[in-house]
Order: sequence, then structure tokens, then C-alpha cells
Amino acid sequence: MSILEKINSLGLPSKQFVVMGGAVLELKGIRKAGDIDIIVTDELFETLKKNPAWTYVSEVGSLGNVQVESLENHAGVSVYRRIYGGGTIDFFLKNPDKYEEIEGVYFASLSNLLEIKSGSWNREKDKRDVELIKAYLARVI
Repeated sequence: MSILEKINSLGLPSKQFVVMGGAVLELKGIRKAGDIDIIVTDELFETLKKNPAWTYVSEVGSLGNVQVESLENHAGVSVYRRIYGGGTIDFFLKNPDKYEEIEGVYFASLSNLLEIKSGSWNREKDKRDVELIKAYLARVI
């Protein structure tokens, strides 16, 4: 099943979510994604929270001492109401250069992902992704 098929199989209402992280890298053939991370509206988060297919998780995030709320399902999908240490989905929706629409699904743009991963994030996987994104952009631009 492709990344788009996996996302579409969730049945999430369009324009109420943005797919972040490695999923766009897989979609563009840059590397496989280990999971799917999605930011949703507060309303959608609360709706999904009532669904037994989703497990609520609250923990201190790996990118700083920020409390992170998520919902996870058995298929490796995590849904968030806040990203990057506190931003909501409006971070994307009010900044069209931060996302791109692919077959009706909003994804964080590669330029946004590159900016975030090469900024304050210092994990090894982010450093590798930065190099992969730069190489990809050099080929397609």
C-alpha cells in the first residue's frame, strides 16, 4: 500500500490535516518512511480521541521539554494537535509555502521540512534527511 493509500484509508476530512515528516520523503522517492505523522485541527483530534482505534499518548517530546499529545493507531500513524514545540495546523494553513497539496492531501513542503530539520533539530536521522533533501532538490530544480 502506498503512502497516499495509507493516508486515504484513515478517512480523515480534507483540509483538516497536514502530513508531516518522512511521509513526504517516501512519496517523492527520497527514502522510506518508518511511520506517518499528521497534524490535525483541535476538533478532529477530539473526535479521533473518542474512537477506540486510536490510543491517546501524552509525553515529553524528543525535540525539547514540551508536553506532546498524540493519538496512535496500530498501523504506525501518529496524529498530533501541536507541532514543532507548540505550533498548530494554522502554521501550515496560513502559510501556503509551508505545505503542498498532492492528490488532495496536504503535506509539509520539502522546503519547510529542510528548514526545520536543518535548524534546531540535531538528531542523526534529521541530519541524514537534510542531505537527502538537498540532493533531491538539486536533481529536480
